[in-house]
Amino acid sequence: MRSANKHLLQEAAQWTLVGAALFAGVFFFEDIRAFVLSTGDKAPRALTAQSKTGEKDKPGFSGVVRLKADRRGHFIFTGKVDGRPVTFMADTGASMIALTYEDARRAGLSPHSLDFSARVSTANGIAKVAPVILSRVRVGSITLRNVRAAVAEKGALDINLLGMSFLGRLDSFNMRGDELVLRQ
Repeated sequence: MRSANKHLLQEAAQWTLVGAALFAGVFFFEDIRAFVLSTGDKAPRALTAQSKTGEKDKPGFSGVVRLKADRRGHFIFTGKVDGRPVTFMADTGASMIALTYEDARRAGLSPHSLDFSARVSTANGIAKVAPVILSRVRVGSITLRNVRAAVAEKGALDINLLGMSFLGRLDSFNMRGDELVLRQ
């Protein structure tokens, strides 16, 4: 192989590696950022990540998340949808994540352009929702990608529900006293 062609191939390989590194940096930005910022007590009081040995896990990777119940017994916490903060209530009775119309908009979805033709059965009767796929849902140190969800019609839902489309993909989740323990 001629020297010029060999040099051209080496340069192309180097640029391919640079491109791959940039893509990974953009795609995993939130995970990398959380890992770098994990040097202090950054987690909210109600949400902590601990491994089976009790040591802190590194956010952005698999781990254990412990959610504390509020005085009413509800597990309400802040998670992230596609990198944007969203307040959730864990709900094992919900078949999938349900987002309020307003929070779906804040999370970067365009609810005004969604098709609200799917019907779901709720505790309050039948409701219309728009099915969506969320690119990334994060709860503490646990991140899942491509999670099924539904956006509720405007004013139909008061709080976002973290349902079984997220919880069912975990290794396990269980109640221990006033804690809901999530394991990935």
